[in-house]
Amino acid sequence: PEVSLQPSTLEDSETQASSPPTSADYTSPGPFRVVRLPRLEHTCHKLFPQCLGTQCLLRLDVFCPKGGSSFGVDFLGNAGALPPYPVAVFTGGFLVGSSSYLSYAERLTSWGYVTVLYDKGKHDLVAQIKLHPQSAESAVDNLDDVISVKFIQEIIDWCGSHPVISRVSDTSRVYLCGHSRGGKLSVLAAALDPRVVALCLLDPVDNTVWAPLGPGYPSGIQALKQLGDKQTADGRQAVPLALIGSGLGGDCAPKAANFRQVAMNHQSFPCIEASLLFYEACTAPAWMVSIEQAGHFQFLDKQSSMQRAVCAQGKVPDYSVRQISQVSVGQ
Repeated sequence: PEVSLQPSTLEDSETQASSPPTSADYTSPGPFRVVRLPRLEHTCHKLFPQCLGTQCLLRLDVFCPKGGSSFGVDFLGNAGALPPYPVAVFTGGFLVGSSSYLSYAERLTSWGYVTVLYDKGKHDLVAQIKLHPQSAESAVDNLDDVISVKFIQEIIDWCGSHPVISRVSDTSRVYLCGHSRGGKLSVLAAALDPRVVALCLLDPVDNTVWAPLGPGYPSGIQALKQLGDKQTADGRQAVPLALIGSGLGGDCAPKAANFRQVAMNHQSFPCIEASLLFYEACTAPAWMVSIEQAGHFQFLDKQSSMQRAVCAQGKVPDYSVRQISQVSVGQ
């Protein structure tokens, strides 16, 4: 979001920014303090019967910006960047719990976004034996991409109707971020929802042998291309894209489906053009960063033992991968 650099108009001169910076340094957290609300739950009644029982449950962590004195802004004052703030929804990878992206939520919020992390379904003891202990889905009990996209739209609606969160949320300006499958879901949601004004994808994965192109599993790459066509036809504002990919993600982000996709098996993926990259499919302003010596799960705050054992680990430290990614996400 744009941050006003005008001095504060609050009466107490001590609260004013004496020399506000002329440009933002996205290599560090932003000027806002981060307030994390208690975990909330929301049942997506509108999705019944596409989801049943606890499948319709969302568990949400919401982070709100507060303060920003170095820019002469105040969460409850009358100057600078005041509520409502744009909304950022971060969607994690398949079977990866939202707690693995906590640092991303904090970074986004520090730059003036109301940020939402979420998990689908009810967490229970069974989840302890899955790929990630905070994920309530499993490889044999998961919701398809079409339904998962509706969850993202439901979250945006919820932010606009919640009695507290709606007071600080501008749901006409939504920023979707996602890692792995979450990147693909973010693209699919952006193609359907004009409230989405920006995208950031971390090592996104499209259709794979485990989720081949078909009913319930459309192509994110194709949706990104169609999004550009819709923008031209409908006069919708272009949706800019930031893309961060790993060079060693092929073990867990299949090479035929990841951000560097260079060849597609047309028998398995008949509707996707060969050599169509996420980056090349975007007709809006786009920026791509490739971390060659990084693995698919090095983007996470903390990897599980399973993730470390199965997926490649590059020479770039996990912390550095996250820092590089968060510079891109925060902008």
